[in-house]
Amino acid sequence: MKMTIFYMVRKMAKGFLPLCLFALLPLVSCSDFSDYNTVAVDGNASATQTLWQNIKQNPQLSDFAALVERAGFSSQLDATHYYTVWAPKNGSFNPVSFDGYSNEDLLQQFVKNHIASYSHQATGTIDERVLMLNEKSYVFSGSASYAFDGINISQANMPSSNGVLHIIDGEAAFYPNLYEFVTDSVLSRGKEIDSLRNFFQKYETETLDEEASVLGPIVNGMQTYVDSVLVVSNALWRTLNASLSHEDSSYTFLMPTNNAWNKSYDKIKTYYNYASTTKAEAFGTVKEQSVNIDNAYWQDSLANRFLTRYMIYSNNDGYNSWLEGTPSVLGQDTLRTTNRVKLSNPQDILAQTKETLKMSNGVVRIVDSLAMLPWETYAPELSASASLSSNRANVLTGNVNTYSVTMHSPSQDDFSYAHIKPTGGYAKPELDLFLPGVLSTTYDIYCVFVPAFDVLKNYPDSIVPPNRVIFTMNYCDANGNRKDVTFLNESEENISSFQEQFPKVTDNKTNSTSIRAFSNDPTRLDTVFVGEFTFPVCYYGLGDGFCPNIKISSPFSVFNKDLMTAFTRDLRIASVILKPKELVEFEQSKKQ
Repeated sequence: MKMTIFYMVRKMAKGFLPLCLFALLPLVSCSDFSDYNTVAVDGNASATQTLWQNIKQNPQLSDFAALVERAGFSSQLDATHYYTVWAPKNGSFNPVSFDGYSNEDLLQQFVKNHIASYSHQATGTIDERVLMLNEKSYVFSGSASYAFDGINISQANMPSSNGVLHIIDGEAAFYPNLYEFVTDSVLSRGKEIDSLRNFFQKYETETLDEEASVLGPIVNGMQTYVDSVLVVSNALWRTLNASLSHEDSSYTFLMPTNNAWNKSYDKIKTYYNYASTTKAEAFGTVKEQSVNIDNAYWQDSLANRFLTRYMIYSNNDGYNSWLEGTPSVLGQDTLRTTNRVKLSNPQDILAQTKETLKMSNGVVRIVDSLAMLPWETYAPELSASASLSSNRANVLTGNVNTYSVTMHSPSQDDFSYAHIKPTGGYAKPELDLFLPGVLSTTYDIYCVFVPAFDVLKNYPDSIVPPNRVIFTMNYCDANGNRKDVTFLNESEENISSFQEQFPKVTDNKTNSTSIRAFSNDPTRLDTVFVGEFTFPVCYYGLGDGFCPNIKISSPFSVFNKDLMTAFTRDLRIASVILKPKELVEFEQSKKQ
């Protein structure tokens, strides 16, 4: 049983072929259809013979004929189907270079690379892109003299009974498309991309195209096929938002060597280390909830996923057009992936290129390293907005209102915040925020406090006191047990300032947290550094509620009149920010 595999997800609709073929042959009307199935008759004896007969008998084409015969396509050129053949003449290409090819590879990469369906004659002025039998396309152009893929046609329009033959002065170079290259070890000879290939092949599926296949007899109650057409698809195309097999697309694909793949894989895995049983604090009537996962499986899946998400760039995207030498109004300081993620260090990324290879639908860059910035890809900065109810794990003794603020400045972003107002004269609100998407890495933690816009709007001259708060985080340790950690302000300046303002308060067991609590500047949007923390385990992808939470509360007694007067109990908070340590160090290096 013959098997034909198409490396694309594209099928002609039922009933399409008998139409005028307007989709495949632009600017051709139904009345012109016969032009594609007839050849010029000039009294030449070749017009009464088939294409195969004319090729076989032409001494200039003996090398081409031998390869056609070896590939098993001679009988098709001897049949009634109309073809156009651009045959390279002897001496214009090296037939020995195909000795190591399988018959199937020879057919797809050489023979079908020079043959198209229907009659394409060199007459008048032409400039068309012809779709070949192997789905590649080449420019056929000229006026008086003609060329195919830029190769001179030395003899044109040699008529045959089933098509037309052109003799060309060279071989049309075969280029695989990006998908063929990444999944076919033969096409990517010795390029050391086995790790990437294995990952792509895991998601490849084949389905039988029953409409395109030729039915055979029923054997033991099962339908067989004389000619089976398999459509190959890959689930990664959808994930990567890239049609890598489409010949009319154009991409730049960074393909890491096995060494580059393994180095990045090992690094990314450290950010996605899960406890086999991860516990989280639950609110309401439930004290604790847990989830069981296969750490090795999740680590491997996520490391592979984040490895491949940032390798492909559409050359038709305005951010990337400069990759092909087209000037870009957006400049050359940004790349944008097919998933629309912007990368700010394109020169560093491209500098890792070991080899550049032309494909039929773009360019492959074999790279020795993947230089994407972690915080722009697999380890981003996290922000838990207090204005989103889904982020507010719990609010104690406070009523919540949310507000949006327009900054009216190009250098400042608009933002939203939550105002937690005490429920009574002696109520002391506490805000507990979920921290979703936390990875097993080190973060610098910040809290963004908002000025009392609601007060200052009506009373511009009012003096609004600051907050005085501590932060307590509930998280899961490496053994899967829930733990708490309290962040206190260790700044000597803060401690001495507080003690000077409140000399009666001493650093004893009762009020030490008050002394080492955090204060904000109530006159401005104030981002307060809370502390650095390394999360032992990852929470990414575990679902709602399975994440650390951070509690923001006042540490002093409501009966302490001095402190109650000096600090506000209202909490006006925009967000809690978790900035990965690598980003912090990068920003610090830029300031030096």
